[in-house]
Amino acid sequence: MNTLTMPQQEDIAFQARLYDDPNPTRRGLHRARKQWVEDRLEKFVSAGTTVLEVGVGCGIFTRYLSGKDVEVQAVDINQSFLDGVAGLTGVATLNGDATSDLGLRGFDVILCSEVIEHVPPSRSAAMVAQFQQALRPGGVVILSTPQRFATVELMARLFKFPPVLWLARKIYGSADELGHINLMTRTTLQGQIRSAGLTIEESDLFGFYLPFIAEFGGGPGAAFLQATGKILRKVPLLRGLLWTQAYVLRKS
Repeated sequence: MNTLTMPQQEDIAFQARLYDDPNPTRRGLHRARKQWVEDRLEKFVSAGTTVLEVGVGCGIFTRYLSGKDVEVQAVDINQSFLDGVAGLTGVATLNGDATSDLGLRGFDVILCSEVIEHVPPSRSAAMVAQFQQALRPGGVVILSTPQRFATVELMARLFKFPPVLWLARKIYGSADELGHINLMTRTTLQGQIRSAGLTIEESDLFGFYLPFIAEFGGGPGAAFLQATGKILRKVPLLRGLLWTQAYVLRKS
């Protein structure tokens, strides 16, 4: 089994708390992605479906799928994440590097949500190519990842400078680097998708963040940013500021 050395992601409890963050904007960013993914799972998953989940994290989608009379193969290089979902109904776990051929084949659906940004840039195209190998003909990939120039990511990059991180923690109470090492533009990611022989069946953009409004605007601020995000997604020069790019991909 070939594994890559990747930056250690945050613990399971930290990831789970993101969906219940007390800040309405931050909470909304994560819940919007969760809802998008679950809506696509509802569309493409039914009794007997075989699902390959690449990157388990806190297991929020593994638990969603468990008990739906589907077969889930959960793959992660972090054993603690796999331990968190071990024993769930219908779920098998595998510690492995999904950028390499693990011999997994014939899946109806592959789920890879907020994972590829943690993969070294030299290996992400290989991961997408493995999706194509693991799918049955006609199968789909549900994929989401941050955009390279999203406002959230631009802010997080400033946290690499200790004085900025210190100031942010003083102002906001908490602030952390996101650990994202492979942020891609839509053009770059879509190029890797097409090179792998996958067809983009659906694409979406959502999630807008502005620090002052998000952190101090409360519910009205969150509503304003959400409405603004819907406008930005229609403007080619500005839609790169939105946080999440999401896709449904199909193998012909």
